Amino acid sequence: MKAGLYFHIPFCLKKCAYCDFYSIPAEQSLIERFLNACYIEIELYAEHPIFSQAEFQTVYFGGGTPSLLSVKLIDRLIQQIQNIFKLVENFELTLEANPETLSITKLTDYYSIGINRLSIGIQSFSSSELKLLGRIHKLAQANKCIEWAYQAGFENINLDLIFAVPGQSLMDWQENVKQAIRFDPQHLSAYCLTIEHGTLLEKQVASGKLIKVNDETEREMYLSAIDTLTTAGYQQYEISNFALPGFKCKHNLMYWNGSPYLGIGPSAHSFWNEHRQWNVDSINHYLQSLKDGNKPIAGQEILSPDQQLLEFIYLNLRTTGGIDLQQFENRFHIPFLKRFNKVVDKLQNNQDGELYHCKGNRFILTPPGLVLFDEICQYFADEI
Repeated sequence: MKAGLYFHIPFCLKKCAYCDFYSIPAEQSLIERFLNACYIEIELYAEHPIFSQAEFQTVYFGGGTPSLLSVKLIDRLIQQIQNIFKLVENFELTLEANPETLSITKLTDYYSIGINRLSIGIQSFSSSELKLLGRIHKLAQANKCIEWAYQAGFENINLDLIFAVPGQSLMDWQENVKQAIRFDPQHLSAYCLTIEHGTLLEKQVASGKLIKVNDETEREMYLSAIDTLTTAGYQQYEISNFALPGFKCKHNLMYWNGSPYLGIGPSAHSFWNEHRQWNVDSINHYLQSLKDGNKPIAGQEILSPDQQLLEFIYLNLRTTGGIDLQQFENRFHIPFLKRFNKVVDKLQNNQDGELYHCKGNRFILTPPGLVLFDEICQYFADEI
């Protein structure tokens, strides 16, 4: 069985204004205690009925800012993984990185220990937007670290970008996309900024200090990115993700196709055989649980038949491959178009253009449909 392995490295130099992921300030002594706890957590899954037998196709270090960790510490973690789990040859090994933590020497060393995919949190090629988002790197650092990544030997580089930043115009966003393409990355992720509860950005919007980009401009930005990136040779394969041929993110594909994955670290999620669990989102509770020899699980659930059906729809509709109608019928024992004929009728009778098409034996959202992804998913949920 194929599986993916995710590590949540929670340390950051500073919390970004928009971020609601679990993160904490970086302290060297705490980092070492955290990694020692990770080793224990990995060992606790050595006899797991699924993960002890699985062949791991991917390992993903996310955060937080994993590139805050030294090459030596990351290497030790990789060795621990290889000691416990079965990994396929040439497995995809991704490291998320922020420009302010990188140097040509560090990147070269990361590459030498087996990191073969680098995901750089650029977010914007505008100094004013970087400041508003609370990013601490400078534009010059962003440009330089991409050049260094290529010099270090990386041949699979993702750049993260954010659109619909307060004050950002359509032209501003188009310039960001243009600047990203200039570096010829193998992969690009373009995320629409969401105002998450409890973030500094939410407070700034609520106080009127910042004004959200309106829905129509968000739509124009998204569709513009699809057009520009497609013209430049990138294939859109998921709502926010674009890749040159052969460079789709294998790890993220595992999430979307329902493969099992194991999450290590505070707030990390795991999934297998319709079982979902998530870890505590507190470093102190995480460390104490593992010190006591217990898995740091905060909660878990077995997906009900209705939850399984909805999850199948959500995960497949967010990809440009859409829903395989025969696969749906084989699994849920009813034709998709018959089960959700009311939703299909609603999608046909709308004012937003063609929202889906049936291509071969697949039900696929069009770009205008992907714009309304959350709303369309709610239509399906309402029919359960």
